[in-house]
Amino acid sequence: MSKIIHYLDSQSDIRLLADAQLYYQEIRTTDLLFLLQGKAELVVDGKKSVMKKDDIIVINKQESYKLLAEEGSLLFHFSISQYLLSQALEVEREGFYCNSIEQPNRNYQSIRQSIISIIDLLLFENDKTNFLHISKIYQLLNELSSLFLEKTIESFEEDRRIQKITRVIKEQYYDNLSLSQMAALVHMDVAYFSKFFKKNLGINFKDYLSNVRMQHAVRDLLETEKPVTQIAIDNGFFSVNGFNKKFKGLYNTSPSVYRKNYRMKEKVPPVLVSEEIKETFSRYKKQQQRPVISNQTFRQYEISRENREPIKTSWANILNVGEAKFVLNSKLRQQLSAIQQNLKFKYGRIWGLLTPELLGESLSRYDTMDEIIDSLVNLGLTPWITINKISRGFKESEYPKEKWRNLIHDFCLHLLNRYGSQAVSLWKIEIVASAPEDVESAKRYRTFYQLTSSICKTLLPETAIGGGTFIVTNDFKIEELLNDCLVDCCFDFYSFALFPYSNRMVREKRNYQRVTDPDFLKHQVQRLKKSGLKGPIYISEWSNTVSRSNRLNDTLYKGTFIVKSLIDIFDQVDGLGYWLSTDLAQKNTRYHGLLTGGNGLVTKNGLFKPAMHAMKLFDQLRGVYFQTKDDRHLVCASEENEYFILGHYYVHPNNLYFLKDESHLKLAEIEQFFEASDHEEELVLTNIPNGRYELRIFSCSATHGDLFTQWAKLNFIRELRGSDIKYLEAKSTHLQTLDEIEVTNNRIVIQKHLETNEFYEINIRKRQ
Repeated sequence: MSKIIHYLDSQSDIRLLADAQLYYQEIRTTDLLFLLQGKAELVVDGKKSVMKKDDIIVINKQESYKLLAEEGSLLFHFSISQYLLSQALEVEREGFYCNSIEQPNRNYQSIRQSIISIIDLLLFENDKTNFLHISKIYQLLNELSSLFLEKTIESFEEDRRIQKITRVIKEQYYDNLSLSQMAALVHMDVAYFSKFFKKNLGINFKDYLSNVRMQHAVRDLLETEKPVTQIAIDNGFFSVNGFNKKFKGLYNTSPSVYRKNYRMKEKVPPVLVSEEIKETFSRYKKQQQRPVISNQTFRQYEISRENREPIKTSWANILNVGEAKFVLNSKLRQQLSAIQQNLKFKYGRIWGLLTPELLGESLSRYDTMDEIIDSLVNLGLTPWITINKISRGFKESEYPKEKWRNLIHDFCLHLLNRYGSQAVSLWKIEIVASAPEDVESAKRYRTFYQLTSSICKTLLPETAIGGGTFIVTNDFKIEELLNDCLVDCCFDFYSFALFPYSNRMVREKRNYQRVTDPDFLKHQVQRLKKSGLKGPIYISEWSNTVSRSNRLNDTLYKGTFIVKSLIDIFDQVDGLGYWLSTDLAQKNTRYHGLLTGGNGLVTKNGLFKPAMHAMKLFDQLRGVYFQTKDDRHLVCASEENEYFILGHYYVHPNNLYFLKDESHLKLAEIEQFFEASDHEEELVLTNIPNGRYELRIFSCSATHGDLFTQWAKLNFIRELRGSDIKYLEAKSTHLQTLDEIEVTNNRIVIQKHLETNEFYEINIRKRQ
């Protein structure tokens, strides 16, 4: 349909099809399908589904598919070659999971808008739009890769050496590159390098190099007049016969015939777009146009005097202390004490307690373990002991069965003898599952859980035993797992981990993808609530990232993310465990300096991050009554004419952030991840007794309460003096304002100007 795409890559194609009928076996491209009108039956690798208007689906390389569209339908079809994708992506290890049928709650709007812009130019193409058209195509590819790119588990845990190897191959593919050269490049012997390469890329070195060369050779074949012999030599095929054989194996024909067929196809006059298609698209485009909404909010809340429902303090239920060994660090205990003084968590969650490192070779040396548990108790924390969470490459299910049976039996007896049955009855024991969506893993977990819980219940009958920090994703089948595979497990409570990643099996490989949905946590908790679980539900781990080196963990954004998330889900579950207590509770991070991208509420120096300020604002709501909430506000009241409004102006990271490796963000680029905009809101409380009130507003913004911004003002200097730390501590507190107001007509009106990712709490108290 358009020749513009051929300026970028002759192997890619864009078409707008009416009543499409497509049949492809093991495609060599990545195909993007967008249905603008009608319905279409789609079969991908034998799996049937129905595409409806606005559905977007990406078919990855080597998948087979059939699409049969009904009469009157209109389909956008973008066939993207591996060559085009390889300019920016590691195509052997990466693919796309973009499927609005299977994942309807994802945000596809930016993809749709990019496609609409491209179609607009396709239908009214002229020489003056060529550069604009090319830029729109790249914009679409950028949107697609930032929102829907997924990697295999090997690349998710990527070794930086692989990037170095593939970069050299792409830059020098035409040279006589050898296995020994590449091995020497990353200081490995040849045998180990060969296994290392195959493990990480799923293909051996020779075939990978040949594929890269072939991509360039095909491009030369179609876009130049070079003889086949010259093309083979120029692209690193030093045997023409070898090139011809490889080519025929891939394309079922010789290079010469392939070129001839392509040239004949090019001579066919292009099919003109009918006026009917143009009219159909114009109607669709008009329907997609939406009015611009003013960046203002008006909310009115009526205070109910009959509502005496105490607010659920689920946010303060679980403090993820960290790996048990870290509790022996006196500095970490000091920071935990400071956190407890401010937030007063109920449970202290630790793991890695029953390891040979702590228990000794005999597995019965309890002095170190006692010191750890005593530290929690002295901090006012009820122990929440997590078993089978991997710690330094070890988890308890790796013990031989009989050794574990004796160990857990003696451990329970020791707890009874040292702390007493009454105290231990208040504790929780959580048994973690690893990859339970895999049937065999689920069976192993069931056996381990039943053995462990039966021994614990025999000796500690009043102690709650549950599991299993199940990682919740869009693809996690909750009911199927708990009501089928694990139906025989007696859970006193259920625990889950919520982090915005997808996780699915694709051709025997586990693929991960960062989820861009700003409401991921809320949507997943809604799924948990609908699953019909009989027992308390805890989110024992939750955050926006699992990375311990993500710079966003240190920024104002993280505080706003916490406020938004807690407003969304605090009243939906029995307890929440923000990940994590302090940066000291993590192993060495990638960065050095004041802020290291750790997950903690406080820094390694004990300074409060915006995340800590967010939790402190929530903690002011203890003992008050819940009134109402919406997407941005939580409203509460006390018996003594005191009112609280907790609010935020959350701005989600843009696509640039999701294109970046989250563990390799640069300090100077953080502000580029958010679209700066201010917001005006007017809040009205009605049914308020008339009289004189004190109005306090506690705000965290870029200028108040944001340690990251204050450090930026010191030019991100790594080596800071003690006086510098004290200065930053003083400057990084929230802003507090105080006014007196007169309430008449039983209503209070508050107008507030908000900056990007600002969060706040309004406290209104009647004067006596």
